Amino acid sequence: MKDYFKKSAIVLAAALVLAPVYAKESPAISAAIQVQDAFAEVVDSSKAAVVVITNKQTRRNMGFWQQNNDMEDFFNFFNIPREYRRRGRRRDQENRLPEVAGKGSGVLIRKDGYILTNFHVIKDYEYLEVKTSDGTIFDNMTDAKAVEVVGVDEESDLAVLKIGNDKKKEFPFLTFADSDKLRVGQWSIAIGAPFDLDYSVTIGCVSQKGRTDLGMSTFDNYIQTDASINPGNSGGPLLDIHGNIIGINQFIVTGGNGSRGSVGIGFAIASNLAKTISDELIKNGEIARPFLGITMQELNRAIKEELEINFGVLVRDVVPDCAAEKAGVQPGDVILTINGHRVKTSHDLLMEVTKYKPGDVLELGIRRGTKEITFKIKTARRDDYVGKNSDNGKKSNGESSNGQSLQKRLGLELAEENGQVIVQDVVPGGAADRAGNDNEDKIMPDDIIIDINRIPVKSIADVRKALAEVKKNTVIIYLQRKNQRGDDYKYFIAVNMSEK
Repeated sequence: MKDYFKKSAIVLAAALVLAPVYAKESPAISAAIQVQDAFAEVVDSSKAAVVVITNKQTRRNMGFWQQNNDMEDFFNFFNIPREYRRRGRRRDQENRLPEVAGKGSGVLIRKDGYILTNFHVIKDYEYLEVKTSDGTIFDNMTDAKAVEVVGVDEESDLAVLKIGNDKKKEFPFLTFADSDKLRVGQWSIAIGAPFDLDYSVTIGCVSQKGRTDLGMSTFDNYIQTDASINPGNSGGPLLDIHGNIIGINQFIVTGGNGSRGSVGIGFAIASNLAKTISDELIKNGEIARPFLGITMQELNRAIKEELEINFGVLVRDVVPDCAAEKAGVQPGDVILTINGHRVKTSHDLLMEVTKYKPGDVLELGIRRGTKEITFKIKTARRDDYVGKNSDNGKKSNGESSNGQSLQKRLGLELAEENGQVIVQDVVPGGAADRAGNDNEDKIMPDDIIIDINRIPVKSIADVRKALAEVKKNTVIIYLQRKNQRGDDYKYFIAVNMSEK
């Protein structure tokens, strides 16, 4: 019996000794440890370049003088001398308290103290405080040059700050990766200050890239990630496994019902766009964007079929006396390429143009009718033209006309006034009524018909003549209407004239 227990003890001891040896030698465990160590190394080497930004704004401490809306009556009733009235108001005006209006993150992108963050993190700031990973605080409430705003770009929601007042010469910083080379499924690491929890780290993957038209900014190119991003992460970096910046965290999709937390869908401004913007802000303090002087419209299937074209962006209108018009570009042209690069959507065109500077000459490949033409356009400065309107159109209650058979098939009751053809009504079930897929694309009463198949129309007779020239079943009508702001809005619509 003693020998049995002795042998059992030896076996048990051997098992206890060998168990961790087997675990360490397991290929799966070893691989997992390597991945774990890689993440830890990225965080250790990167967090020193991440900063926490506090946006401070002052509020007036509402005293007695401000809370009473009928102060003059009060003063007069008690016959308070004006000297005391002024003194009371002045005391309340001086009683101003700075408080935290918001908190976010940022990342040092140069050793001389330049920080990239979101514009919305510092929006409406009066004072800014930046805290680095070693606990050092830079506060421009006590030292005006401790934190300086170098430049902001609201349209991309980016801003560049500079800390240190040139007293500290070197800061840890991170470099940008090439976001165009990202692959969906790659690791992503977010570092920031969500819910005031400074230097929190979350890990996920690149869920998608090239997200656009999300309504958050004019110039957008987003990396989607499932690395948890929450309020306070804004402006902080999204990193790859090498510790390089692949994006600047901006916003999340929440679960609704008042929830502020992440549901696993977050978005970061792609590093290539962020780098372009930050370089320009550091160099010039502002973004000077180039402008072709056109408004654009996507090619839908009907227009593609009519024009016998597979891709491109339709020129909906040109800005008078601007670059495109001066070069000869016309409404109805289809832009195929910019400097040899294909453009398939309006966003493609917008982002391609923003690679250049005002005054640069761009070569546009254009399809006009059945011909392909090349135009060289010297770009203008966008700020000089944005907001300018094209020619105004007028509404009319003129008499409608039944028209010829093609006009009846088109299904538009028209009137003419001052050299313009006005849509009075859209006949239910007619070709025009069937065209389009939403309110914006559909022809509507009070729209002005500018041309049909590139033939200008100024009268109902012109409309009939243009329709008579149609050799296929589809006509492309160019229209103008007033949008909700009262500005002119021009667009194209393809109308299938086949009888149904």
